Amino acid sequence: MPSKHFLYLTDNERINDEKMTLTLKRLHNMGNNLPNYTKDSMYYSECSNGYVLRLESGEEIQEALRQFAVSLELKGGFYQGIGTLANVELAFYRVNERRYERKIFPHDYEIISLMGNISQGLDEPLVHSHVCLGDSAFNTISGHLVHGTVSLTAEILITPVNIALTRKEDPVLQFKALVSQNRSKLKMQF
Repeated sequence: MPSKHFLYLTDNERINDEKMTLTLKRLHNMGNNLPNYTKDSMYYSECSNGYVLRLESGEEIQEALRQFAVSLELKGGFYQGIGTLANVELAFYRVNERRYERKIFPHDYEIISLMGNISQGLDEPLVHSHVCLGDSAFNTISGHLVHGTVSLTAEILITPVNIALTRKEDPVLQFKALVSQNRSKLKMQF
């Protein structure tokens, strides 16, 4: 006999497994017709650590983060988040080959962990995200996030830093590495 789980909305209100399953099925059946509440706006709040964003269904998460950084003129920052994604494209960097291998995951996933940074490109901010996703069978996949569509919501904390971050080709690594202005070098002894 399956166990009963409940999602509590308030102290007196809860959604049981059956209602939750029906709600998720309705959302799934809507497919690309999911409501998009933010065609011309984005919801965020300023807090002591930076900004709390709530992305809505239908938003492309990487583009939403980039647009947020442009709008607030962020020169650098780090972020973390949770939520849901669908139609995800992940990449894995093959170090020896100096290239990304990409793979598309077309289903619905829960964001177990989203983390990344914002740096300055030539014309606009660069958003660099890594993500761990869980599926309905409790399996996880992870990698460099190329694209993903928010299927229900995404809740993200962005912590700006007070220095400009950029990416610059590192001749040793042969990779565009994160660089900060006024950086210091610490000599290490091993």
